[in-house]
Amino acid sequence: MINFQPQPIKAKLSKYQFMTPYFPIYIVLDKNLSYSQNFAAWLEAKITIPDLTISNSNNETLLFLLEALQVTWESEGNPEKIYPLVVENIDLLEPHLIYILRKWTKQVFPHICQNRATKIASALVNFSRIIWALPDGDSDVNLEIALACCELALEVFNFDDFPYEWAIVNHNLAVIYQTRCYGNYTHNLIKSLEHYLQAKLVFPEQSLPQQ
Repeated sequence: MINFQPQPIKAKLSKYQFMTPYFPIYIVLDKNLSYSQNFAAWLEAKITIPDLTISNSNNETLLFLLEALQVTWESEGNPEKIYPLVVENIDLLEPHLIYILRKWTKQVFPHICQNRATKIASALVNFSRIIWALPDGDSDVNLEIALACCELALEVFNFDDFPYEWAIVNHNLAVIYQTRCYGNYTHNLIKSLEHYLQAKLVFPEQSLPQQ
């Protein structure tokens, strides 16, 4: 299920603001699994990632990533549950995390069924929403992490099987590229327009996201 309204946050997190055009995706659950199943433990037991555990820094980043996705999945993207974990590990929100994330998903996605892949993709999209709106850390790096999460989610959410989710992720990417600081300005605008036009295939009345 998709919720087109940003989730409210209590007063103690009042500085934590969402960008209005950015929409969350509720977790796609595998009905054959218990909801309380330990998401991260299953991934660690099922997937071996030897080249990501060579150094302590890689291992620390990977463990944080798995825990963050687990909390995101279990809370259905509730920022009040995820925000404290992210703030506690704010030093790990750096470009190296993007490398670990891309490497990890490249090894995970080919070896799991579609139901489990959709859970990870949903968690990635909701996690990207949290990182994007994060008031702490480097906002430009946070945006790059959000971008990577959404791009990786599109490896699972395709137009034929998940048109609704596919369109929402494309819309989110349109907003991200429009506000992106890294890279070539013209290239970012072109990418923003491309993703907007993709989203428009499903949401024809959707207007271009405004910065």
